[in-house]
Amino acid sequence: MEPGERVQHVKEKSRILGDLIHDFLQCPAATGAHEMGLQMACLDLLRALGPGNGYQEHSNRSVSQKAVSKAERMRLAHDELDARIRKQNEALAKANRDLRAEINERKKAEKKIRQQNEFLNHVLESLPHPFYVLDAKDYTIKMANSAAIAGELSENTTCYQLTHGKSTPCNGSQHICPLQMVKNTKKPVIVEHIHFDRKGNPRNVEVHGYPIFDEDGNVAQLIEYSLDITQRKKMEAELRNNAEKIKMFAYAISHDLRSPLIGIHGLVELMHKQYRDLLDERGSKYCEQILKASKQVVALVEELNTFIRTKETPLNFEAVDSNEIFTAMREEFSPLLAIHHITWSQPADAPTVKADKLSLLRIFRNLVDNALKYGGDDLSEITIGYQESADSHIFSVSDDGVGIKSEDCKSVFGPFKRNETSKGIAGTGLGLAIVEEIVTRHRGKVWAEPNPDQGVTFYVSLPKAL
Repeated sequence: MEPGERVQHVKEKSRILGDLIHDFLQCPAATGAHEMGLQMACLDLLRALGPGNGYQEHSNRSVSQKAVSKAERMRLAHDELDARIRKQNEALAKANRDLRAEINERKKAEKKIRQQNEFLNHVLESLPHPFYVLDAKDYTIKMANSAAIAGELSENTTCYQLTHGKSTPCNGSQHICPLQMVKNTKKPVIVEHIHFDRKGNPRNVEVHGYPIFDEDGNVAQLIEYSLDITQRKKMEAELRNNAEKIKMFAYAISHDLRSPLIGIHGLVELMHKQYRDLLDERGSKYCEQILKASKQVVALVEELNTFIRTKETPLNFEAVDSNEIFTAMREEFSPLLAIHHITWSQPADAPTVKADKLSLLRIFRNLVDNALKYGGDDLSEITIGYQESADSHIFSVSDDGVGIKSEDCKSVFGPFKRNETSKGIAGTGLGLAIVEEIVTRHRGKVWAEPNPDQGVTFYVSLPKAL
């Protein structure tokens, strides 16, 4: 091959190699870090092909641009990483602050709970009577004060072991189990038991039980405390014994006095009738005074017997037509009403009530008699009234007589209490006391109110549910 041809042949190969290198440098895959060395080697090869090579300047620009692009991407990636780190640090700092705040709040809550528990323990320990918290499932005592248990509370101590010395829960009418009652009713209860103190002495106690419910509304625990009522029970027994003695004394007095008084009254009345003409004015006056006094004493004995019977006689509750009661009263007092020209008014359609009929008669007899006796000369009208509330029958006996003062409306119901307006009028002072006793035994109320103009109204409220 001629020298000229060899030169031309070398140039052609150089051109082909240059094209291949140029295409490689333009390839997108040639951008990694390991390709950069290969690119530089290709540039060196292009330079070796000669300064007249047209690819050298272009390749230099391409490699420079790709190096700048790589640096920019690295800078952007670094900035993005820095931003993410800053954001993460800020989130971690906020989470740390929130955690510290939550820890502080929790410490405050725990301190408050400790203070409340200490306060509760102080309150429980200050109670002079036994206090327990019982597990509703097995009767075990979960909490107790020192008045209930001396020393440490063992884990399986039950209420019946501690207070009764028994191995089984309370049952029967004598010792009704308050926990069982609360579980059945889901309401607080009060029962009386006999507990044994630490020395083994029996004590009468009043047990109060209050339920604690779980999320499903079932009784989970029971708060129970016991009041020692031993002394109260002794006093009640003494009062009952004294009341029985007083009752027997009153019966004896009324029985022993009644016959002699009736005899005295009868003899003086007979003497006054037969020997009135033989007595001077002074003797006749003495007889009248003896008659009046003996009659009053006989009436007092009779009222005393009635008062005692009112307290002791069993009540027979039945349906009573109050219209019949009012009509019977009108007929009983009609002679006095006619003599004194007193008008009688009663409801047209009074209801039927549940009460003891004889007691109801006694109530209205005493109230009407009280109006006639103490109403004065200006008494002209007696009115029987009726109204009702949701749960009560309310009767009234009103008059337009002298009346009573507001401050005396309560005291007039006391035994042997008489109003100022009753001076000089025969009476025992037991009539209104008997009314109050009867109404109380009917679980009702009685009271008096002065009328706006004159007179007084007595009200009797009897429950509908008897």
